[in-house]
Amino acid sequence: MNGGSGAVAAPPVTEYVPDPALPTAVMCDIDGTLALTGDRGPYDFTRCELDLLNESVRHALDAFRRADGDVIVLLSGRGEEYRPQTEAWLRRHAVPYDELWMRAAGDTRRDDVVKAELFDAHVRHRYAVRVSLDDRDRVVAVWRRMGLPTWQVNYGDF
Repeated sequence: MNGGSGAVAAPPVTEYVPDPALPTAVMCDIDGTLALTGDRGPYDFTRCELDLLNESVRHALDAFRRADGDVIVLLSGRGEEYRPQTEAWLRRHAVPYDELWMRAAGDTRRDDVVKAELFDAHVRHRYAVRVSLDDRDRVVAVWRRMGLPTWQVNYGDF
């Protein structure tokens, strides 16, 4: 899942120009960004409930919400089959969020492709995105090519 590194072309993107009339939002990745995976492999979601919380990312989400009422949108490369564990983990760690979008069960395409599609389907025309938080180099590259301000919160060359 999510594919390894290789000579695969980056997904095509369309420039993102936020509409100031839309509600503001912050997008955030889970694995490697909000959730610290420890010794769990990046594609082993069977143990995702054991992940630790990246406190600084949660505090940033809290601050965005408190300061300006931003909508918090989580975009995850995890498959839908892990939604119950993911939502339980988010509740246990009191992570503020309004929407959680995940890859379709069984979808093994690269995460940059999947997240670009999730963004286009669920975020692009609904929110004025203030910033995106992610760790994965190639996902960060997609957001930046779109013109989204992006904070890369961890090393993501995998």
